[in-house]
Amino acid sequence: MNTRVKNLENALGPTLNGVLAEELSVAGSAVSPAALNSLTAYAWISVKSASVFVTFDGTDPVTATPVGILLASGYERIWSRRMVEAAKFIQGSGAAKVRIEPLSE
Repeated sequence: MNTRVKNLENALGPTLNGVLAEELSVAGSAVSPAALNSLTAYAWISVKSASVFVTFDGTDPVTATPVGILLASGYERIWSRRMVEAAKFIQGSGAAKVRIEPLSE
């Protein structure tokens, strides 16, 4: 797979294609990211301040009896558009922030 990334820093400001980053506040109920711009192919995901659980199959993640994949504080990866659109987050060890920075090819 060959991918060309135009914008690596977003800082919640507009990217080269005018898309804004999103910072989700993740607490005791499941949250999903907002819809991505049509120009977005990938997104940089970073977990801030506390761990979170995430699911991709349409079910809500659960903290009490862990359901989902645990992403530790400090987790940073590039996800495909489909992963971001399917993701649902819930707090792991406490209220957290998940930052989603759209990237275009």
